[in-house]
Amino acid sequence: MRRAVLIYAVLLASALGGAYYTWTHEDGPDRGDEIVLLPGSPDDLESVVYASNELELTITMKEDELGRFAWVRAVPLGKGGSESEPDPTDPHAPPPDDGEPEEFKAGAAGNTVIEGLAPFSVKRVLEGIGEAELADLGLSEPEATLTIARRGRGPKTYQLGGNVFGGSNVYVRDPETGKIYVADAKLIRPLQSGKRTLPDRNLIGYEIKQIKTVTLRTPEASAVFAQNNPDDPQAVYWSNAGETSANPSAAGWVDKVLRLRASKYVQSGSEPTKLEEVYSYAVQGNDRKSTTVTVYRTWGDDGEDQWYARSEHTRGLVKLHRSLAAETAADLASALEGAAPADGG
Repeated sequence: MRRAVLIYAVLLASALGGAYYTWTHEDGPDRGDEIVLLPGSPDDLESVVYASNELELTITMKEDELGRFAWVRAVPLGKGGSESEPDPTDPHAPPPDDGEPEEFKAGAAGNTVIEGLAPFSVKRVLEGIGEAELADLGLSEPEATLTIARRGRGPKTYQLGGNVFGGSNVYVRDPETGKIYVADAKLIRPLQSGKRTLPDRNLIGYEIKQIKTVTLRTPEASAVFAQNNPDDPQAVYWSNAGETSANPSAAGWVDKVLRLRASKYVQSGSEPTKLEEVYSYAVQGNDRKSTTVTVYRTWGDDGEDQWYARSEHTRGLVKLHRSLAAETAADLASALEGAAPADGG
């Protein structure tokens, strides 16, 4: 009891005296109310590895002709995945965790983690914590480790302990110096649930208001639809390209196709066979760049249709939520009716 009281007294004193840790500390510059524990920038980051008894998750920075992106490999180390079923009312709900290793491109949540760890900043340093108090902080046998690798420098590993004050913060220990810090748990929490929270489920990489046109192509026909007044929610509408009158049928189809999301990334070596290309759509943004999504169908052993897609943005094949994907295919004829064909098709 006395040990716990001492620890919380130290934490209180650290919170009240946070301004004391300015330019005099050894760990890096002070960014207002934060201490930069490990300098760097997202462009310098090479990888982040979170390792616990339950999960080993690695974020590796990659680059191709489209730019820099984060690729994730998550390896569960527990006793299997979740037995919960997805919410049937949410067409974008991720599938239950099957407990298998998985690789995927990181989305917005991954970008937030990267920006939060490069530089890696903490809220404050704790003083007066000896070996006897480490167990109370979850650091005598750390719950997890965090390893950050930056370009041109050796990797740096930190030990992660328990949460502080209801889970909003986490204890961090530098094993080289023995110093203990308090960091925002929001930097670590997405890594702990990475298989569910980090995948990029977006197929195009654009916000809807950034889209200029959508070009639909099927083996038999094609059409271009234009978004008008995208910055005005009350006046926005879709028309055939080059026309001013609204096209409700096209608008309904575009609305559905822009809501398509990846449910899961197809793993290397597990690609389905006999994929049939049903249609493709190219989304052009206001920046004049374009992303093409190709939608495929195949059939499962149970005779039900299964839907997949591939785009430059996803960097690989992804599985789609069946109900919405099937609806977009069923509405193709309606969307194409009365539309002028795209150039060359």
